[in-house]
Amino acid sequence: MHDYKTILVRFSKTNNHNDCYDLNFQLEQNAFVPKWIDRVNHAKRRQDPISEPWAIKGVNNNLNPENCRIRLNELIDKVNAHERLFDRKLDDLNDQDTLNQIHAVFEKHHGQLDEWLSNPLYANKPKEFREWLSQINQFVHLCEGANSSPSVRIVWFDLPKTEQFDIDDYALFTNNREFGTIYSLYADVGKNIESLADDNDDHHHDFVPNLHYSADCRIILETLDQNLVAFRELSYLHYKNDNQQYLESKGYAMDDPRLTTGHIPLAKLVTNKSELQILQELSEYDLVQEFILL
Repeated sequence: MHDYKTILVRFSKTNNHNDCYDLNFQLEQNAFVPKWIDRVNHAKRRQDPISEPWAIKGVNNNLNPENCRIRLNELIDKVNAHERLFDRKLDDLNDQDTLNQIHAVFEKHHGQLDEWLSNPLYANKPKEFREWLSQINQFVHLCEGANSSPSVRIVWFDLPKTEQFDIDDYALFTNNREFGTIYSLYADVGKNIESLADDNDDHHHDFVPNLHYSADCRIILETLDQNLVAFRELSYLHYKNDNQQYLESKGYAMDDPRLTTGHIPLAKLVTNKSELQILQELSEYDLVQEFILL
């Protein structure tokens, strides 16, 4: 058990780390939160840094769609300069087929979770090589979600992904998205039901549902319309029904809880400010400096 009640997320500026902006969150009272907290504390004991402190999307102009496309292509060039893995770059943000193909290359060469540790691909490469490959994955998703809800993604890239959800945890998953809520983040390598249904992906290397969890999480900064939630849930159900044979071939019966979609709510923002005021204030900052359990 733990005695933590709140989370403080501290933002700062690239050009001034002393200029900070804090958001405070009340932890949710569900059975998964203590397990997630254990992973956060494990990352802190290992002194793992927040891997992508710049991953603040839709709040300031740093991760606008065109910048994400340019950055994705730059990362592909960096990887290909050491090992030619990619034969495509992204010219059009609406080219979902190219995004799917790039993601499939990432899946193939990263492998499941920590398999990269024994992959000879990474031998005799600069230490940044794996980081570039991981960032390609993230910028694929940023390009796919160019018009999706503003959010802050907080990940500890080097933390081993060893912990699996208990069956009871799947009952806590929700497809709702509420402003100021911190949610668990997909921690496996592959594509889950949501990604396959949304991306119409014929290139994916493997289907992997929500099996593992980590300290990684996302702060959502826009409430999703309930009609859109219902539409997405229906599309996920249609995908499962249309691909029943494929899913069963992977070992998942249609009533398997591991096919649950969504994320687990972990904490809620505590504030007297309006949503608009928070977004306006946060837009001045471009880094996540600290993530503190209190």
